[in-house]
Formats: sequence, C-alpha cells, structure tokens
Amino acid sequence: MNYRTMHRALGVLPLLVLAAPAIAAENGCYWSADGNYQLGQTAQITVWNDMPPGQQVRDEKAHGDGNILATCMRGQATFEGDYTVARDDGMVTLTVDGQPSGFGIEVYIEERDGSDRRYFPHRYQRTFRLGEPVRSNDADIGYRVVRTTGPVRFGRVDSRTIAQQWTYQPDGARTRAFRHLKIYELYFVRPTCSISGDTLNQTVDVGRYHVGNFATPERATPWVPFYFRVESCAEPVGMIASFTFGKATDADPVLDELFSLTGPKNVGLEIASDDTKTTLRPGVPFLVNAVGTGRSYQFNARLRETQPTVRGGEFRRPLLVQVEFF
Repeated sequence: MNYRTMHRALGVLPLLVLAAPAIAAENGCYWSADGNYQLGQTAQITVWNDMPPGQQVRDEKAHGDGNILATCMRGQATFEGDYTVARDDGMVTLTVDGQPSGFGIEVYIEERDGSDRRYFPHRYQRTFRLGEPVRSNDADIGYRVVRTTGPVRFGRVDSRTIAQQWTYQPDGARTRAFRHLKIYELYFVRPTCSISGDTLNQTVDVGRYHVGNFATPERATPWVPFYFRVESCAEPVGMIASFTFGKATDADPVLDELFSLTGPKNVGLEIASDDTKTTLRPGVPFLVNAVGTGRSYQFNARLRETQPTVRGGEFRRPLLVQVEFF
C-alpha cells in the first residue's frame, strides 16, 4: 500500500507543474509593419520672394488606410518620434535641386482620440488592452511649411524621409520605427500672371489711308503700336508669356502670314512683335519673357498689300487674343 501511495504522489507532481499559469508581458508593443506617410502628394504651393519670414504657406494632415503597425500588450506603451535629418531653428530646410528653397517644414502627429497636436520630436504614452493593435489610421500625420529666409527657389522639392516614430517592447527594448514621414511630391510654383481686362478688350485704330500709301518697298502702311498691360505678375523671372492672335482659319487666302479682311481688296492685317517686328502668324503662339506687374507688352499692327492692286474699303476686324503664362 505504501508503494501504491508513493506511486500516486509522484504521478500528481507533473500535472501540477504543467497547470501553473504563465505571467503575460505588460506595458509595451511589438513592431508589426512599416507605415509610410507621403508628405505632399503632388501638392503645389504658390509662393513668392516678398513673403515675410515666418509666414505659413501650407498646413495639411492625413491618415493611413488602417494597416496594423504594432501589436500591444495590456497597459501603457511609450511612443517617441524624432527627425532623421538636421534642422535649422526647429525647421527642416526644404531644398530644390539640392539648394535651399527659402522654406522649411515641421511635422506633427494628432492621435485620433482627441488628444493634442504633438510636434516632432515628442514622447507620450497610450493605454492598450491585451493584443490591441496600433493602426496607420489611429493618428493624423501633418506638416507645416513656413517661409524662412533667402531667395525663393521654384520647382519640385527634393524627396527624402525626414522623420519617424517608434515605441518600446515590454522588456524596454526600442522597436523598429513603424511610422516613416517622407517628402513625396511637393512643388513650389510662381503666382499666376494676368493681363488687365481693359487692354485685352481694346480697339486698335490702324488709320485711314489711300492707295498711294502702299507704294513703299514693303507695300505696307506705317506700324501702329498697341499694348497689353500686366495687371499682376509677382515673379516674372523664369516665366514665359505666350501670345496667340486668332486662329489658323483667320489667315488671308493669298498671304497666310496676314489676317484676312472684309472690305478692302488685296489687303491683309499684319501683326508683329515690338523689337524685331517679327510677323506673328494667325494661330501661332509667340513666346516672350514675362515682365512684372505694371509693365506692358508692345505689339504693332499695319495694313499690307497681298497682291496687286489695293482697293479701298472700311473694315472692323475682331481678333481673339489668348495669353498664357508658364
């Protein structure tokens, strides 16, 4: 009997060991995946040199699509975020073709639980249930672009990762970064330029002539200048203005570099540039360097013989003018 009793006692011991409960880890998270946040996404920011330092030109935020970035244990987890590049006076310098653009950027995170905006670098805590995930749409990631100093450089901002966020495991070890903030496709563009409405809608009087006025080497009347005044163009340097007079169907049937007229016979309307008196063909864009606010583009108009012999008549010739800046 003593043997059997001893045998039973020995048989119970392994069952007691196997049934002992495990202690779950607490207060921390484990990395699951990388979340890449693209700052910009084909955003165009209109800027100019006269902007004062400190002026904000963009403040945008967005969140991810819900992917799991980390899985957390019960309790509190600590989150930290910091920049991966150098800063100047708290801002990351934005560059275009490797040169300072005259603007800086700072990034922030807003947890979607209603907590305050936290700028990078930061450190804060969140409370989790056992197995609760950190998702890419748990927080909004945002950025502010601010005017700094120096000349404005226009174009696409150089793409690079500028900040990241991570957390800590229950054993205190830092996880891999799971939020990566990258300047993706951001552009600094010039303000649009415009021509004053009164000069776009004008009447040019080319004069009254008789047949003898065409007896010149060029078989044409004197040039009459007319102007288009720039209403607004803050950053003309580097921009091109395109002027298109009429359409190809406006061409004279005999001399297609002139505009056809109804009334006079064997006469066409010629339009030319200011400096070289280059003839501007109907419907063909004429490109010239942009000029600043208040300045004007000069063109010239005259009548020119298309073939012998000129016959008189009156005319009024509507002409569509298209002006583009790029």
